[in-house]
Amino acid sequence: MSTPHYDSGSSLPPYQANASGLGYTGTRPAPPTQVTTAFWLYIAAAALSIVSMIISLATLGPRREEAQRQLESSGQPVSGSTLDAIMTAAVIFSVVFVIFWVAVYVLFAFFMKRGANWARWILTVLSVLSLFSILSSYGVGALQALAAVVAAVLMWLAPARAYFQAVKESKQHA
Repeated sequence: MSTPHYDSGSSLPPYQANASGLGYTGTRPAPPTQVTTAFWLYIAAAALSIVSMIISLATLGPRREEAQRQLESSGQPVSGSTLDAIMTAAVIFSVVFVIFWVAVYVLFAFFMKRGANWARWILTVLSVLSLFSILSSYGVGALQALAAVVAAVLMWLAPARAYFQAVKESKQHA
């Protein structure tokens, strides 16, 4: 088995010999700066999702009035109570969706920081999906998407890839 090469700029420890003089010691390598930064960017993206939801809820009044005007102008008048029920259902759906989104972001960010390669892949997909929020909430959606995309890029840089590989190898030799 060959010893992987880590560049000197990486915070990953090199393989160390165990008591028999062969293999990996079984200790989990420390995440490099890129992975730690990506982790905190995902936490920030999750927090920005909550801020975005709060802004959306705070601006709900004008949106309700606009929806009512559009329905009336299209010849489909809707009673106030029906529109209120629709808006309430939309708010409940939005809150539940954002809570789920934030929980997934945070949970997978913790797994990614621990070296779970599958979490890195899922977070990459979620980062791409976050691009749909760019135009939401007066620019907060763009900040959230930017944080997620930068985090995704950081997770795929060479020191991060070496870290995920080292974690994988430490599990195989444990």
